[in-house]
Amino acid sequence: MVRKYGWLIVFAVFIFVFDALIVQWIEWLMTENAKCRNMDSVNPLKLVNCSDI
Repeated sequence: MVRKYGWLIVFAVFIFVFDALIVQWIEWLMTENAKCRNMDSVNPLKLVNCSDI
């Protein structure tokens, strides 16, 4: 049974990993030009320009 459906398990794992990589790549593209977080501020969620740091 493992031989019969082994390719299906490998295919499902491959699709899962491929989907995760695509999601990470899209998130990286979207946040590439994002601003840096100002950790010295009272509010660390306040975004500042990366070139100012």
